[in-house]
Amino acid sequence: MSTEATGSEASKARTEASPSGHFTEDLAVLREESREQLELLRTLVRLLLPKGDDDGPKLEDLIAALVAQQRDIILAIRQVQSDVEAVIERLDEDRPHNGGATHANGNGSANGAAPT
Repeated sequence: MSTEATGSEASKARTEASPSGHFTEDLAVLREESREQLELLRTLVRLLLPKGDDDGPKLEDLIAALVAQQRDIILAIRQVQSDVEAVIERLDEDRPHNGGATHANGNGSANGAAPT
């Protein structure tokens, strides 16, 4: 029985040591991947930055212009959405509630003359 206990203790020790070994390996893999990603990011930034030309716009200026354009577009979309909602509300108010056909001037006559 002592050999079984020793064998189970050894497997238990391997199981307990195994997660820390995996943890160390995982950390090493993550560090290497992080280094590779950081180097790729540095390369990308170098490609985006001007090559010593002081006459061209800076990356920060281009990003600021894009952000301003998107802000203006969002404001215009909100205005259009508000206008469309107002038109829909107006159309709902002009719709007759008795099931009759709607007319151009809203008084029941297509030619604008008052009904007799």
